[in-house]
Amino acid sequence: MSVLRSNRILVCTGLALGFATSTALATSYSVNWMQMAPTPFGSPPPFNSSYNLPGIGTVQMSYSANPDFAEARLQIPALASGSLTYAGDSYTWNNHETLARTNWAYSGVLNSSWSVTYTFPNTIPAGQIILGVQGLGRRDPLPGENAQDCITTATVLQNGTHLGDWTGSMNVGPTLFTPGSGMFSMMNSLSGPGGQDPWWNTGLALVRIDDPLNSLTVRFAQTSGDGVGVNIGTTVPEPGTLALLGLGGLGLLRRR
Repeated sequence: MSVLRSNRILVCTGLALGFATSTALATSYSVNWMQMAPTPFGSPPPFNSSYNLPGIGTVQMSYSANPDFAEARLQIPALASGSLTYAGDSYTWNNHETLARTNWAYSGVLNSSWSVTYTFPNTIPAGQIILGVQGLGRRDPLPGENAQDCITTATVLQNGTHLGDWTGSMNVGPTLFTPGSGMFSMMNSLSGPGGQDPWWNTGLALVRIDDPLNSLTVRFAQTSGDGVGVNIGTTVPEPGTLALLGLGGLGLLRRR
């Protein structure tokens, strides 16, 4: 075998090994959550308004009005910062907040439906949007009540991957994530005395949206007395991870 051909084989082998090494590396992501400023914390965001989502631009958020509900821009200190690991990748954030809504059932309806839609300025690639949902509650049925009316559910007509729950040491139940074809749903996975933690709420569930998006709609069926929170964020690979991915094959190419 000639020296030239041998070097070519080594280079090709180095490229293949470098690619395999780089793709096997875990990735660290920062999650940047949409901020609903200038609405003050504790005040209701407009039913239709535009906000900046880092890396995306202006996002239109619209949600349905309901006389049974109170709403506010909310930040819970235990959930504002956190981190999760899924399939070796890590997701870290420090600015989480939500559109929070509480169903006070003024009308006497046990379970009321509403939705929130995020409309993007262009098509967003699959895997870039993170959905955060927290506070999915359930309670014991009273005599004559349908058990399903006592459970809050969130449904999305997109494919998604549940990255896990962040609880921030709060006494809450885990999210039951149910995937389907082109959809997924979430609810509290525990049952027990209504109104008592950890059955009353879930922690912050992070779901990666696995489809390209022009808009994202989250549909809630919310039981009376329950409060939930919802927001979206974007994933950004941390600089150190990008450097490792880029250098994975270069070192092998230099070993000649």
